[in-house]
Amino acid sequence: MPEKFSVLQILLILYLILSASHLYCCHYKLIELRKCTKVFLMPLLGIIYYLGTQKAQFSKNVLTGIFFGFLGDVLLLVDDPFSPLIVPGIVSFFIGHVLYVVSFLRETGYHNYKKYFFVLLIFCGVFFYGETFAFKYLKDGFAKRGVMIPGVSYLTLLAVLNITSGFYSFTYFNIYSLLTFIGSFIFFVSDFILVRKMFYEDNKYYQVSLMATYILAQSLICYGLAHRRNKFENKKIY
Repeated sequence: MPEKFSVLQILLILYLILSASHLYCCHYKLIELRKCTKVFLMPLLGIIYYLGTQKAQFSKNVLTGIFFGFLGDVLLLVDDPFSPLIVPGIVSFFIGHVLYVVSFLRETGYHNYKKYFFVLLIFCGVFFYGETFAFKYLKDGFAKRGVMIPGVSYLTLLAVLNITSGFYSFTYFNIYSLLTFIGSFIFFVSDFILVRKMFYEDNKYYQVSLMATYILAQSLICYGLAHRRNKFENKKIY
């Protein structure tokens, strides 16, 4: 007799179906359905993270970060790039990124930043150098919209997110920590697509590419952090 599906397995299947449905709506420009499916993505991911994470590995920062992702999704449902909801929406994503950074910092531990300081410098050099390339491409748009300081701040936060996740992956290397690093990098790609559309030309693949990278980034970070202690159980638990 086949084994029954658990609640968590059912939720995972629903999440995959919802994600695929949302991307389908993005591709075929089913605007109202796209908005409806979008607002359920992060709540469902949050429930999956909450139910699928053991108590010792659970992090309120991660769950709160998912919530701010949901808040940003709702606020950015508007199609008008000059809507007053745009700034609160971007701030919501900013806070979510900060919470993920805090999680990576805590998981890595201060002693490892001292122990592998040279490696940390390499990560900083690589990603801040990458930030300068992104800035060169986006600076005219930042200046035109009068958001130079917020724009640079957001780019810097994305670099910090990749530095902290990359260094965490190096320090406690396993498949789960690697997934969080990949997810953080994909987050940079997703946010770059979003900002590029806001300041420059649109293209027919914008919605699909934006949401595909966004869903993948959130999913990988949450999955990686939910299983982060599987290979090093003796590490301090926060």
